[in-house]
Amino acid sequence: MPASSIARRNLLIWPLPLVLASVAGRAASSVSPARIGWLKIQGRQHTPGQLRAFREGLHSLGLEEGRDYVLEERYADDDESRLKGLAKELIASGVIVIVATSQPSIAAAAQVTHSVPIIGRMVDEPVANGMALSIARPGRNVTGVYTMTDEMSPKRLALLKEAIPSMNRAGALLRADFPNSNSAEHAWQLAVAAAGGLSVQLVALDARSASDLAADFERASAEHIQGIITFRNPTVVTYLKLVAELCAKYRLPAMFDAREYVEAGGLMSYGPDIDATYRQLAGFAVKLIHGTPAGEIPIEQPTIFELVVNKRTAVALGVTLPEALLAEVDKVIE
Repeated sequence: MPASSIARRNLLIWPLPLVLASVAGRAASSVSPARIGWLKIQGRQHTPGQLRAFREGLHSLGLEEGRDYVLEERYADDDESRLKGLAKELIASGVIVIVATSQPSIAAAAQVTHSVPIIGRMVDEPVANGMALSIARPGRNVTGVYTMTDEMSPKRLALLKEAIPSMNRAGALLRADFPNSNSAEHAWQLAVAAAGGLSVQLVALDARSASDLAADFERASAEHIQGIITFRNPTVVTYLKLVAELCAKYRLPAMFDAREYVEAGGLMSYGPDIDATYRQLAGFAVKLIHGTPAGEIPIEQPTIFELVVNKRTAVALGVTLPEALLAEVDKVIE
């Protein structure tokens, strides 16, 4: 074969892999981005870092917004009754997964669909409340990160006692019906047992509305309660700022389960690093996008816990935190 023919043949063959790659690239780019729903009980401006952390988690796993996924955001603006309707809107929009950012959001979405996967930050034990058949194999359409709120109550109470050594009466801000009476009673008994070991009398402050909260704090003041712990529930979540304001008004040091309350003016929090939890949830979304059924993705626990203190609030309340406690603090809000 003449040299010119060989050269010409090589010239024709050599670019073929590049041509195939180019075709494959165009084919990949023609696939519609996965639609991910974001369902939040509060408003858009409430803790925007959570959505940012979720996006960061997706990016770290190789997904680009617009190319690989798009977000459909829905916010209930502190109205729990809107969640089911918003979940229906997300389903109608064609989302392939719903990220539910609170237990009420998870519950609302689970009532609306048994097929579209739901991932979220779980407060209640998912097997006990019927969301999953087991932790290792949920078996249904709900999975995510179980933040072990009930299990953390004894630790949070102990930290509050360490901060306020003279405290012998503490109020527990809770809802006796959430998520149901049995689960609420179980959480209450765990906290009561822990309080007894600390020589602290625990007083239940049941609140289901803003007016209930106001009445509970008046009662706490009248009954000489010296500190507050909160059980995460729709009332405490919805009225986050009001709870912080009432703590300041009645000069009650409070221990919460998440940093957002301390950023709003509460004294302390101990619990999972929420931003890290949403980065963790991004991994669930990626598995679902790639076709893994939700029922086969094990429910995980948080990977990072943090103790956060608001220094300005401590000064305002006249609380001098012990050096031993300060040594445990992961973040100080000035």
